[in-house]
Amino acid sequence: MNRFPERGALLGMLRASLHEEPAHAKPTFSSLDWHLLQRLVRHHRVGPLLSYGLRRTRFAGIPEWVRSEWEAQRREAVANDLYHLQALEELARLFESRDIPFILLKGEALSKTCYPVEGLRPYNDIDLLIKEDSYGAAKAALTAVGFRLRYPHLESEKRELFGEIEFDRQGPRILTVDLHWDTLMASWRSPSLLGETLAWNCPDRIHVGRQIVPVLGGEILLLFLCVHFAFHHVFDGLILLCDLLLTLRRDGNRTDWDRLLQMAHRHQCRQAAYYALTCVQSLLGAQVPTAVLDHLRPPAQVRLLMPTERLLVRDREVPQILERYVKFLLIDHEAGRLRAAKSWWQSSKAWTITRSDTNAPDASG
Repeated sequence: MNRFPERGALLGMLRASLHEEPAHAKPTFSSLDWHLLQRLVRHHRVGPLLSYGLRRTRFAGIPEWVRSEWEAQRREAVANDLYHLQALEELARLFESRDIPFILLKGEALSKTCYPVEGLRPYNDIDLLIKEDSYGAAKAALTAVGFRLRYPHLESEKRELFGEIEFDRQGPRILTVDLHWDTLMASWRSPSLLGETLAWNCPDRIHVGRQIVPVLGGEILLLFLCVHFAFHHVFDGLILLCDLLLTLRRDGNRTDWDRLLQMAHRHQCRQAAYYALTCVQSLLGAQVPTAVLDHLRPPAQVRLLMPTERLLVRDREVPQILERYVKFLLIDHEAGRLRAAKSWWQSSKAWTITRSDTNAPDASG
């Protein structure tokens, strides 16, 4: 990574932006390829965070045109938040009126609970966890207020193999609701982390307008964020590491690490947890107990074959074939790898294109 000073500079600016107290000496950045750095910023969706860092004078030496673009990205994130908050309040009332249990995932849940101010955590859809047997009722509710399946011809495939389905509604902006009922591919056959009784019986809660909305918390949230970064996004997305850093900072002292380790073992996501936690520790300086990482450490052959350097701090999407190779390595057991390979083979998605080039389903989340 030393061959690319822009990557190191971006990580330094993120650490400064997220630091709880101002540094005694502000880091100064110069002699960078600012166009490359801007590609990285856009790809990793961290412009609003860097704008926040600039407002708090956490670093210096940034060209004015770069500052302006970061501020524009922050204004767009704030406007996007307001639009989604109105829709989320509507959906919360709708699901409550139809007695459909749900938990808000990612996006606004993290923006409200972990970030110092709202508008720093960009997101483009509303992710709702439902129970698998509630899918029909949730689909009917969304359809009643104008949502339509994004890929109706793939509904059965996505339900069978991937445990999530997207719905869109036309408007001033296209509004997307992504229904989830599994953390990993349904074909993996591991017990669902998001189906844990603890997730449903003891959620945290946030206020959205006049509605009280349940969100993930505790060890389930930490493990979900690890799986989301490592498995769903194959190490690509610094904003996802920022989610994990801020959650660890908020909850680290009260985290039951033994419970987290037991859950990682039960749900067969130890390797995803290991790589996510080591990445947030090495790149953003998060505090993670050494004993936890030692317990989660993958076998030597997996560590040898895992191309983390090629995946971290990218400026473009991960090619599909590389994505599936990494996901294959991240599965804890051989039987799970064989089931995953079979389901990928059955999937309609091609093997040699990037995620953004296809409308077919995937497990990227």
